[in-house]
Amino acid sequence: MLSRLLWAGRAGRVAVGRQQLIGGSLMAVCMAVSVVAAHGTTIKIVVGVLGVLAELGMVLGRWVLPSVVGTLGATVTIAAGLTISLLVPEGLGAVPVLAGTSVLPLRLPAGPVRHAGIGVVSVAFGITIMVITGSLAGLLAGVGAWFMADRSVEHAALQTERDRAVALLAEVEASRQALQEAAAFEERGRIAREMHDVLAHSLAGLSVQLQAVRAIANREGAPPALTGPLDRAAQLARDGVQEARAAVSTLRTAPRRGVDDLKGLVGGFPGEARLRVTGRPCPLGPETGHAVYRGVQEALTNAARYATGSPIDVDVAWQERQLQVTVHDQGLPAGRGGSGVKGSGTGLRSMAERIEAVGGELSAGPMPGGAGWRIAMRVPFTEAGGSSTDLPAPAGPSEAGGSGGPS
Repeated sequence: MLSRLLWAGRAGRVAVGRQQLIGGSLMAVCMAVSVVAAHGTTIKIVVGVLGVLAELGMVLGRWVLPSVVGTLGATVTIAAGLTISLLVPEGLGAVPVLAGTSVLPLRLPAGPVRHAGIGVVSVAFGITIMVITGSLAGLLAGVGAWFMADRSVEHAALQTERDRAVALLAEVEASRQALQEAAAFEERGRIAREMHDVLAHSLAGLSVQLQAVRAIANREGAPPALTGPLDRAAQLARDGVQEARAAVSTLRTAPRRGVDDLKGLVGGFPGEARLRVTGRPCPLGPETGHAVYRGVQEALTNAARYATGSPIDVDVAWQERQLQVTVHDQGLPAGRGGSGVKGSGTGLRSMAERIEAVGGELSAGPMPGGAGWRIAMRVPFTEAGGSSTDLPAPAGPSEAGGSGGPS
């Protein structure tokens, strides 16, 4: 079920981008047809100018969030389409009218204002078609405009719910992983207790028994052929007790995620995320790797909340003396709002404290010279010992299916 939801989200974003590209191309073609159909050079020029205004209005109306500018853009597109329809009845002026009608409701506040705006546009479109055709049946075109506006509102509502679902999925995935780790830790603790209660105690009892047998053998004057194996068996029992205690101690230690787990983390993200690894991997302590993993996890969750629908890039750069990991998005897609899912407000501070605890530093803020948000983590390598990552150093970016302000 989760994989189907993720696939549907990615397919939906691709479909929206394709629709916008097709819509812009169709508008340009319709305007060109209207210019060709116009009679006289002056009318052709006027229609061409109106076509450019219609295109510009659609850009403002579609790509600017609900505002006066977006509303003005959609209104200009509708007005230009109506004027073209009156100037060139054989043209395709109805196309920008319908296109603007699909955008205008999204730029008006819900309620009476939106309904009034849709009503005015629908009536104006119906009257224009009636004047062109000379028939009262042309008023029915206003019904088509109303239907177009209604469908646009429904689609926007669906998009908002889908964005919210993606953000919630990211939250659920992080919670699910935390629950899995807690369950695994609890199971490891149960196994550790069983080993301590059964294996360690049994080995300790065996060692005591062997020592008692060895003492009896010495008292009875047993030959070395008998006491030698008893000594070796007692030593093996003592070694077994120490190894069992070490295994129990290891099981009672919480498992740590590391940099080599980032591929799975990015791949399981419910959105479009890409992982890119550069440089040669170096030894990184388990605490440091775990801090980086948790930082990336929180950064991805932030992006899902505040930049839903934006592609996210996770760059892992192995440098000469440190590892730098950057998570950045491209900001909210044009014409889209946030998911509405809010964080606790302590995410960035917790990330910074975790990274600083392992000797690193974290910076967060808007992308320099562009839209979007960036979180950069820098941590030092392990001087000696430690564990190295299994991540390769590919020549280029490696994509894994799966952006963001402060949490």
